[in-house]
Amino acid sequence: MPMAQLAGGDINYSRSGAGAPLVLLLPQSSGPVGVAPFVAALAERFSVVCYDQRGTGRSAPPTSGDGYAMTDRAREVAELMDALELPRAHVFGNSTGCGIGLAFAAAYPDRVERMVLAAPWSHGDPYLTTMQRLRIAAAEALDAASYARFNASLLYPPSYRRKHEAGFARQAAEASPPDARQFAKRLEAILAFDARPLTPSIACPVLALTAEDDQLMPTWFGREIANGLANGKYVELQGGGHMLPETRTAELAGLVTDFLAGGG
Repeated sequence: MPMAQLAGGDINYSRSGAGAPLVLLLPQSSGPVGVAPFVAALAERFSVVCYDQRGTGRSAPPTSGDGYAMTDRAREVAELMDALELPRAHVFGNSTGCGIGLAFAAAYPDRVERMVLAAPWSHGDPYLTTMQRLRIAAAEALDAASYARFNASLLYPPSYRRKHEAGFARQAAEASPPDARQFAKRLEAILAFDARPLTPSIACPVLALTAEDDQLMPTWFGREIANGLANGKYVELQGGGHMLPETRTAELAGLVTDFLAGGG
């Protein structure tokens, strides 16, 4: 993957496919299958940009501030698009990427064509606060393998974990101890973000999708975001949990492609 050399800290990225540009804002967690099949499906229609957020993967740490707020992450997207000479692009976000996408669309409205949010949240309500603080406590208390299994139990539905049991077991056995301090910063940034004041100002077409069995960011968040948008639509999927690009790959890629191409 090439490196974009930027003033705010270098960003590791990749580009694949051809067509209208599509920036993917993906979470840090990943199951045994990963997002490669989802990216490949989208690359059949779009020029897909993936990247490591600053302080993760091969990207440099932020050069100023803590860099974890959604507004900081949105600035990363703008800097990367500048480096790639992309004045506008479609945006897809999953989990944390939804907050980044909303912050980006609010701060840079002329740079977003259409946006899809898979498993979004609107604000840190009592339910989400409890869930995220539980994840932080688990990262502090559990060994690497136990935390990997715990986290997977929240992000993936039982049927998917059973189907990929060997892969999840391998991931748990190979897991590195989580950096609880950095992990807490990422999750606290999620809880601090409130999309509700931003959504009325976002004019681009937005599709919000949530699975009915998402334990981390349940369906009420997607509905609230769609209802707060001037041009929003909500779709509820029957199953798939939180990590929809992995668990509902083909269906999600089809929904994203259709929506970004201007369909319903």
